[in-house]
Amino acid sequence: MPLAEPAGTALFLKRWLRRPLAMGAVMPSGRLLAEALAQTTLSAIQGREGHVIELGAGTGEVTKALLAAGIPADRLVLLERDPELAAFLRRHFRGPKIIEGDAARLSRLLATHGIGKVAAVVSGLPLLSLPNDVVTGIVNGVFETLPRGAALVQFTYGPSPPVPRRLRTSLRLVAARGRRIWRNVPPAVVWTFRKSGA
Repeated sequence: MPLAEPAGTALFLKRWLRRPLAMGAVMPSGRLLAEALAQTTLSAIQGREGHVIELGAGTGEVTKALLAAGIPADRLVLLERDPELAAFLRRHFRGPKIIEGDAARLSRLLATHGIGKVAAVVSGLPLLSLPNDVVTGIVNGVFETLPRGAALVQFTYGPSPPVPRRLRTSLRLVAARGRRIWRNVPPAVVWTFRKSGA
């Protein structure tokens, strides 16, 4: 299974060794998972204006799939907290806007960088391995940013939805499960979350 380019894979592994819980996986997203995230995001933004925000862009494997799926580079905003990974993204991607910062501060970061309308958020963040308060901050921030009917596209390696039940209930989120991608390492599922009634 094709993975990230060697430089990206080495950097990702180095960052994982330093902060394994923050990275969530030993390797970047595989091609099939990145393509599934991109196709789900492409469907989610049909008929919608605005930016596609990628949380935890890492070494850009999902970014490449989003571009290959036909999402214009100038619609993409890549958010990455790790300074070394953000620098890597700046060297490898010229079109998307790259913001270094914490996803828990999403609405403030977008406002600071003049990002207005948002069509969808796609996330590579390891929600299952993050503390509950951090996950709550991130997901609340995403749905403060998203307009009515817009989606959060999130993958997980676990068997359950990556957004906890209590948070789905409090935000009135409806979860849609994609198929399991067995050929990813480890196998993964893409989920889509929207507010109910949207």
